[in-house]
Amino acid sequence: MSHSEDGSTKAVITAIVANGSVTIAKFVGFAFSGSSALLAEAIHSLADTANQGLLFLGLKRSKRVADGKYHFGYGQERYFWNLVSAITIFFLGCIYTMMHAVGQLESGHAPEMSWLAFGILGFAFVVEGYSFYVAFVEFTRQRKAENMGFMQYVKETRDPTTLAILIEDTVAVLGLTFALVGMGLAAYTGSAIFDVAAAMGIALLMGLLAIFLAATNKKYLLNVSDEEINQVALKAWTADERVQNVRHIRSIVLSPEASILMAELELREEELFADMTEAEVQQAIRFMHRLDNVRASLEEAVSKESEEAKHIYIEFTGLPEKD
Repeated sequence: MSHSEDGSTKAVITAIVANGSVTIAKFVGFAFSGSSALLAEAIHSLADTANQGLLFLGLKRSKRVADGKYHFGYGQERYFWNLVSAITIFFLGCIYTMMHAVGQLESGHAPEMSWLAFGILGFAFVVEGYSFYVAFVEFTRQRKAENMGFMQYVKETRDPTTLAILIEDTVAVLGLTFALVGMGLAAYTGSAIFDVAAAMGIALLMGLLAIFLAATNKKYLLNVSDEEINQVALKAWTADERVQNVRHIRSIVLSPEASILMAELELREEELFADMTEAEVQQAIRFMHRLDNVRASLEEAVSKESEEAKHIYIEFTGLPEKD
């Protein structure tokens, strides 16, 4: 297991334990206070716990080795389960919380604030603050290992798991702040409007979080190109005296640890044939043309039977040496 996987797993497990304990505490607080803001926070933590469970599932399933059905492995499962978790946050966290807040606003029910509700918020600040710290330390370690700035790594990271935990914990702390202010104003004024406003603010935070996570993972499920590998290959091949022209380079990110690289190169004949006689050069050229014809014939045999085979890449193994 790589250091990145170790760190991501630690961040996820820490977040699951933290949010699981906080979820129970918040629901207890809601049962005694009836606060919409506290219910919003409880649902927020429940959604985060479910989300982080899905992230952990994705981490585990993505480590399976390639087999006869999935030739390039299961690395993209990490992105799939991250996307599912974003959908979970949106519907469980954002939609339901907003509906409950609107219902309380219409009913005009005033929550009963007590020291227990505020004590639970304090407990949540400590626990979720620690989870944020663990995720931030791991995110910083990964970012420095890639020699990237903070915002650059947010945009370009291939491991969205630690990023998801960090963003979720950031939103969690912001949500607790909203809840504390809303509940405090509600207790001071006796008006439920502040409690409802805090709940709506928390719901909107979860909606924005879900949209961000969905967008981050979508590009990897759509076979986004690995631009770093593309640039490395382009630089290496354009500097090679044997290469006349790099016609195209194509890549696909399979997981944070693996990518596919495909390319079409035009070779420089004078470099290839520098130590060959004229007869040997002509023989080599004929062989290369024949090889191209064989490749074209093999590709055509597949594309005629399967029109959906739009991109076919064939690599020939070395010819056996003659005694």
